[in-house]
Amino acid sequence: MTTDKNYVVICVELKMFKKINIKALTDSLALLFIAAVVGTIVSFVAQIFIISAKNIYDFIFNNPDFHLSIDIGSVSLNLVPLLICVPSSILVALLMYSLKLTRWFGPADTIYAAHHRAGILDLKGGFGSTLASFISISGGASVGIYGPLVHFGATVSSFIRRQKYIPKIPHDIIIGSGVAAAISAGFGAPLAGIIFAHETVLRHFSMKAVAALAISSMAANFSATEIGIVSPPLLLSAIPFEMSDILLSLSIIGPLAAVTAISFMKLILILGTIPAKLNIKSWQAPIIAGFACGLCGMIFSEILGLGTEVLMSVITSQQILSYLIVLLIGKLILTSICIGFGFFGGTFSPALFLGGVLGAIVFQLPITSTNPELMSVLAVSAMAAVSSSVIGAPITAIILVLELTSSYEYAIAATFPIVVCSFITSRTFGNSLFDKQLITRGVAITKGREQIRLNEAIIKNYVDYNYTRLNSKNSVKSAIKLLIKSKTTEGYIVSNDNNYIGKISLMSLIGKKETNLVDLVEIKPLIIDPNSNLIYVIKKLSKFVGESIPIVDKKTNQMIGIISENDVLQAYLDISEEINLIEKH
Repeated sequence: MTTDKNYVVICVELKMFKKINIKALTDSLALLFIAAVVGTIVSFVAQIFIISAKNIYDFIFNNPDFHLSIDIGSVSLNLVPLLICVPSSILVALLMYSLKLTRWFGPADTIYAAHHRAGILDLKGGFGSTLASFISISGGASVGIYGPLVHFGATVSSFIRRQKYIPKIPHDIIIGSGVAAAISAGFGAPLAGIIFAHETVLRHFSMKAVAALAISSMAANFSATEIGIVSPPLLLSAIPFEMSDILLSLSIIGPLAAVTAISFMKLILILGTIPAKLNIKSWQAPIIAGFACGLCGMIFSEILGLGTEVLMSVITSQQILSYLIVLLIGKLILTSICIGFGFFGGTFSPALFLGGVLGAIVFQLPITSTNPELMSVLAVSAMAAVSSSVIGAPITAIILVLELTSSYEYAIAATFPIVVCSFITSRTFGNSLFDKQLITRGVAITKGREQIRLNEAIIKNYVDYNYTRLNSKNSVKSAIKLLIKSKTTEGYIVSNDNNYIGKISLMSLIGKKETNLVDLVEIKPLIIDPNSNLIYVIKKLSKFVGESIPIVDKKTNQMIGIISENDVLQAYLDISEEINLIEKH
């Protein structure tokens, strides 16, 4: 009989095991399939986005038949940038106004969504920001193209995941898949796409995540290669060189790249606060940036747009030093104005531009090698160094150099300035511009998922509604009986309309003569508002002694319930386990 029972138990357990395994396998296959679909969609849209924006920009700004200038003395001013940039910025402003957005959305929001428990990205904000960046780039704004594509990829992934017919899949992994696809299609660098999504967005490695991101990135790269609408814009032919010839130059590039990156990021953040300080509405601010682009473009059009052609000319041919310095400063300031004031776009392309120009400047220093072929090595190394600090992805920058140049030597050369630049910027500014943007919004992204989750966990979700309720009219004797009956050492005096009056302990009642209970309440007890987060409560508990804490609405003084140290500890352990499941599986 016992054997039969054991046999039945084993059969039941096997059925449950098979059911769990089949479900896990089905969910994993669904994740990989959706990752491939996301990669294909993002790749196609990214190519259309890039080719359309570039063609519109070239047709307007590089068209010899479309030229309008005015002569002021001996100076000839090109009016085309002013006539195009200002209307473009007005369109961006009207788009923000019509969508009722207070700001545009970018990679920082993507990172937060991947770490947030809900993992939801604002569709209106995401797609609206993509359209705004398209108008900005086409209209001459001095911004990048890859940041908007990254957020678009994440938004598409988030949208697909939320459909009813899609099985439950990890939101962070599918968001990372969209990000990897965007980088893979935009740069023609599938490995950099995988690493970037892990390093900047997910910030953890797991087999499930690696598989999904790899499939999405490879699908995007395959689609980009087969469709062939655009070719990678920064592919370079590597030249042989001796590391000893450029070692001194590379040691100079590292600190200078850090100064450039920090100046760029700080200026973006500072300029971003100016509209609010001047009481300029968020939808009006892009017009100011449009005027700035138009006026600068009349004199120095090289700093408008993506600047890919200008960058390639700087890398491949020697320029005048004064021209390079003006190009560096002008691009840095104008891009900061555009992004800070909402003439929207990315920061990756401008960071590459600034790095390339910086490398060309370092090449012209008298202490560097005079071999003109080495300029491209220094330019690529500086590009990688500046961009790695801006986006917070040093490993991605190294892999990107390797994929764009197909040269192991170039990647090794770039590693030294990347490490130095990243070390300096992380110590003096922060891990990246995106992290700093989130920190200014009150999101401690650098402290990891656990800290974010603890900040999101509101204490009212853990409240125990069963507590010893006392009335101010209770006698000491009856209060003691109630506490003993409920097997607690602490009770709470609450009025008939549920207003919190005070906390009272059994020890304070024992041996006391008949008196008003209110006179025996604990002086300055710890009281927690129900909207407090878990991390705040944990900090408060560090000095707490007692059985439970009253949860009281501080606005209405309504008694909600209580929470004990055990409840808080259990909530913390549950969140830790949740994070462990995300990051290890």
